[in-house]
Amino acid sequence: MKYFEITKEEAKRTIFDSRINPAFIILFVLFGAMSLFGAFSEPKRFWAIFHTNLIFFLGIAQGGAVFYALVKTTKGYWSIPILRIIPFSIYLLPIISLLFVLEWILGGKEVFPYFNPENIEHHRYGWLSPSFVFTRDFIILLIMNFLSWRLVSLSLSLDDVKMPLFPLYKKPKENLKKEIDVLSKITLALFVLFYTVFGWDQAMYLDPHWYSTIFGARFFITMHISYLAVLSILNSILMTKSEFSEKVGEKYLHNVGTLLFGFCIFWSYLFYAEIVVIYMANIPEFSHWYVERIYSPWGLTFWLEVFFVFVIPFLTLLHIPIKTNPKILPFISLIILAGLFIRCYDVAYFEISKLEKPTFGWIELSVTLTFISLAYILSKFYLGRVPRYPVYEAEDF
Repeated sequence: MKYFEITKEEAKRTIFDSRINPAFIILFVLFGAMSLFGAFSEPKRFWAIFHTNLIFFLGIAQGGAVFYALVKTTKGYWSIPILRIIPFSIYLLPIISLLFVLEWILGGKEVFPYFNPENIEHHRYGWLSPSFVFTRDFIILLIMNFLSWRLVSLSLSLDDVKMPLFPLYKKPKENLKKEIDVLSKITLALFVLFYTVFGWDQAMYLDPHWYSTIFGARFFITMHISYLAVLSILNSILMTKSEFSEKVGEKYLHNVGTLLFGFCIFWSYLFYAEIVVIYMANIPEFSHWYVERIYSPWGLTFWLEVFFVFVIPFLTLLHIPIKTNPKILPFISLIILAGLFIRCYDVAYFEISKLEKPTFGWIELSVTLTFISLAYILSKFYLGRVPRYPVYEAEDF
């Protein structure tokens, strides 16, 4: 460990204390109850914002395992000191997946237009048959949950760490390391392939008469950026702790901030590539998606997402002092998260609710705060129990 010296005692300490702030538990119960009331009083609005939050928080939930796979595949040794922090959202992934299934059963007719064959063009109905859509999306979630859970389990097993619900594999360390390398590559490849299809089914085909060849890429890149934004906030919080900042240093905050900036620019490139081909070409069967959003009160949300995800990061994250400042970076990350949530809102809520203008009343607020509370509780559950640093994986650092 040439550049990162730790003792086994330091590595065994948890990242945070295991106590979960009771305020978030109260918020979860309170706003969860309000959300259920909204489901009965105005089901269209409830399911619209519920689906918006599902596709938004799926990115945060899935991002931990995907980013772990990414740094292992690319030999990102810079990430070793924060390797245990990376899968902070792993407990959220199966819950979000179960909520997708629950939504399909209870609110599918409110959310998905292809439940009614009259809404679908005849040549697409085979692909958009509800049973076929549910089967392939369920398989996608099942496989990604298995791969994600397995990756994190193998990583913890390298240091013989026992975490709730994670199996501990008693195999030679080299065998575990080889399996991690193989599974990381498989996870990255399937992330791109599976969530392209998943994005079509759960987001793009909410308007079954519209199609974009770039939409799948925009969907999984949005997922990944939302995770990176939360990771940068988490790293900034940890950097305020002297025992962490002295051991790790601000360069890790800079690295995550640079990744966040780079993927925001790539997101903006995909946005431009899509709009210039579809909207500028003025093809009626495709351009209506943009026309409905730009030339209406929804134009506010449409341009806000661009401002929050491209303009703000471009003007701020180019500067190293901002990327390494644990007081400023979280604020920029929150703005990016807001922009990505507006993106999901613009894609999903618009199509499901069919409202003439953006609405964010008590139903939308209560559902969103329920998801935020759930994400905090499950992430804190992981961070309050996992050891602070890896030992085996840090030996070659």
